[in-house]
Amino acid sequence: MAFNIDIVGACENIRKEAETLAGENYAYNLRRKIGALDFITSPENGSVDASLISYDNGRKIATLKILYDQRTKPCQISSNCDQNVCDDGATPLRKQFITEISSCVKTPVRRYSNDDMVALCKDTSAFMRDRGFSDLRAAKEHMSERVLAELDNQIGTNDEWNGTSTAAGQYKDIQLLSTVAAEPTPRPGNWAEVILDYANNQLTGTPAVIGQGNLQMFYKLHQMSCCNATTPYGDANVEGDARFYLDQAANTVLGPDKFILAAYRAVHLLTFNENRNIMATGVNVGDRMNTVIPDPDGYPFDWNLDFYFDNCDKVWKSMYSLTYGFFNIFQADSFAASGEDASPDVSPDCSDSLDGMLGVFGYHATAA
Repeated sequence: MAFNIDIVGACENIRKEAETLAGENYAYNLRRKIGALDFITSPENGSVDASLISYDNGRKIATLKILYDQRTKPCQISSNCDQNVCDDGATPLRKQFITEISSCVKTPVRRYSNDDMVALCKDTSAFMRDRGFSDLRAAKEHMSERVLAELDNQIGTNDEWNGTSTAAGQYKDIQLLSTVAAEPTPRPGNWAEVILDYANNQLTGTPAVIGQGNLQMFYKLHQMSCCNATTPYGDANVEGDARFYLDQAANTVLGPDKFILAAYRAVHLLTFNENRNIMATGVNVGDRMNTVIPDPDGYPFDWNLDFYFDNCDKVWKSMYSLTYGFFNIFQADSFAASGEDASPDVSPDCSDSLDGMLGVFGYHATAA
């Protein structure tokens, strides 16, 4: 049933009746699944200790310094029985990189007059809160698209189980559906290749899978649950050997039927609230406020909320915002040969089988 209701000028009880009759499918409340954001903020993916983030108040940005080491390669192990601790050695240097938390997401500036509030049969605070929550829903959908784009950008080399490989930035075709008696049928045997690839890249634990389309149909037919089937970190029954996050923007951002396979704790989301510094200075006054509020849906980050009352035009203005960034614990030179880095290590210059692996892989789910 569709409703054609002019909310402006209507009484609150009429508006509530429309919302009740339309239920969860009330147009104002519709939202898409944002599996990429659910994945990167999930408890399984971990978080970064906020005390490690440094702030530049003048530039209103934050940075995080990451230190990491290269692992020893088998080819650097000696078979020379005459080698001993008295031989010349080398002191490997720790590597580091600095990531800047400087990307922004901002909701539209909302302008509300007192007349608007009266016409909508709501008080100012209630209407601004409800409108703001809709803005935050859209902002999180936008952020999930940015996470998808970042994961796409982070696709590294896939050292596959059968001795072949897929180059960095490329998607491996995998047939997950076939047609039997005119009905789509899952191909779990082919899915096993995805899990074997993951293990062959020497990664442990259960991987995450983010996508939609043919992947979603495969999971549905194979009776495997979705991690974000309800609310973030809800009571979805997770089965199988990978955790599926449905993101209904994956076909748009990644390409039709493409999906991401990622190791937990590889790619992280960093957030920064500049309003915390403003609140600490105590500059807020009666007709304006720069504060921080928790996300209403329970995501593990807060939002800047700025609002003020314009006495000249007799209107309220408000906006939500957040500054964020990403980092991957796997760097381009994490597995590089010693000759490719700045280390003084004089061990044999040899390749690592994981050179180019970033903990994120791309697949293209096909059907036939």
